[in-house]
Amino acid sequence: MDDDPAVIDLVAGVAGPLGFVVRRAADQSALSDALASYGPDAVLLDPEADQGRAIQSLDAVSKAGAMLLLLGPPDARGVVAARGRAQRAGVDVAGILPKPLLHEGLETALRSLRGDAPIYAAQDIAEAVMRGEIGAWYQPQLVRSAHGWRVDGAEALARWQHPEHGLVLPDAFVPTAEAEGQIAAITDCVLRTAVEQLGVWSGQGLALRIGVNLSPSLVTDPDFPERLNMLAREYDVPARLLVLEIPEPGLEHAGPAFLGMLARLRIHGFSLALEHFGSGVSSLADLYQTPFSELKIDRRLTARLENDEDAQRLVRAIVALGREMGLAIAAEAVESRDVLDFLHAAGCERAQGYVVSRPLPATAFQALVAEWNSTG
Repeated sequence: MDDDPAVIDLVAGVAGPLGFVVRRAADQSALSDALASYGPDAVLLDPEADQGRAIQSLDAVSKAGAMLLLLGPPDARGVVAARGRAQRAGVDVAGILPKPLLHEGLETALRSLRGDAPIYAAQDIAEAVMRGEIGAWYQPQLVRSAHGWRVDGAEALARWQHPEHGLVLPDAFVPTAEAEGQIAAITDCVLRTAVEQLGVWSGQGLALRIGVNLSPSLVTDPDFPERLNMLAREYDVPARLLVLEIPEPGLEHAGPAFLGMLARLRIHGFSLALEHFGSGVSSLADLYQTPFSELKIDRRLTARLENDEDAQRLVRAIVALGREMGLAIAAEAVESRDVLDFLHAAGCERAQGYVVSRPLPATAFQALVAEWNSTG
């Protein structure tokens, strides 16, 4: 159940080839009817659908014996409330799939439900963290120059090097980690790995930067800015080379303490990027009052740039806004050279996506930097 037709179409398109029969529900009434007559094995539910009334169907989900996959930012008020109500109703929350919903994450979750993929429990993830098996791979980020684009950094993305299963992608364990409150531990692993790698590159004379995603719900320790500053000093890393990426939808529920923490991070010299810009509810006042240094345009807007003139006009306006406010503008999920060329002409400072490369281990990433920057 979701009020976004694109999400419904994606679920049907991914689930069908896996052997699932899909029924769509546009509102709470249709969901209740489906639970009574259809008997699903699993329900994918956006708690904000049907103007927030979807959560009222969780008792019926419990009676039907269906598992539940929640759709939305893990720290969004609706997702948190739905998870709590589901647990009280005895519903098995199989995971939380962030929005925008991606094909790979959905397929992994559905394969796990069907038993085709290993199912990692909270205890498995906790042990992996303790053993140091969860670290980071790096997706290249480009910076605009007068002559084109060059690689000057990366976004660090979680990867699990499992002793038996080999490399495990985040889609296979992050939904469980989010449902079980373990994302903070995974983020700590990625942060430490990223800072250590920055130290290596800095020692080699490579002034590369790394971005790490940081949700407002993860930072509950008031000493976090000071601890992160000490970690950077331990590895002799200039703070400006670490970019903390805050998802825009999470700011809606961030309190004054978190916003104060952002200011302290900036005082220490860390860069701050507002991620998924255009997908949430940020106002100009929010941007003016928070110490961001960069905006990252949401992937759903970037995906429309090739053929949608309205999207192109909006991106030009965002670039102009960033210039007026002294903010760098980056684009997420750039997948074609045409879009990259448009962004260059529009004055967008940064870009990342499969047009450059998928995430890579550190050694392969470093080789790509040398090759890309030497060929232009």
